[in-house]
Amino acid sequence: MKHAHTISWAIFALLGAITVVISLTSLSAAYLNPDADLIGGRFTPAEVANGDAELAAALSARRGTAAAFGLSYGILLFGIAWGPYRRRGRLFKWLLIASLVNAGVILLRAPILGVGLGLVTAFVPLALIVIAAALGVMAKRQA
Repeated sequence: MKHAHTISWAIFALLGAITVVISLTSLSAAYLNPDADLIGGRFTPAEVANGDAELAAALSARRGTAAAFGLSYGILLFGIAWGPYRRRGRLFKWLLIASLVNAGVILLRAPILGVGLGLVTAFVPLALIVIAAALGVMAKRQA
């Protein structure tokens, strides 16, 4: 495949950009509009906290922290894809390792918390990372 490396870094960069946008949306819900911060798709933190303002704030803060890590990961992914990976085709192993760790932590919610909601989110980015990494390896072998 002649353009495998270009497609590979473009997938990495796009995934990083999408992660940044989703994380910013999540940060906005957590910090700027807690009433829109739905837990389980149905309840606001205030409803879950049942009038306990500190608990409601803590629930929003947890989402904000998670979104901050997502934002950082998205910026890192985009930066690596746009910079050194695009120019030299390196560092895909680190992206793959980070994605595997991320997927593993997400998958742990089922046995630890008994919550299966959101497990698909572990596989979508991981699948795209694996596809992009495979294209990068193919391009490197053809070069």
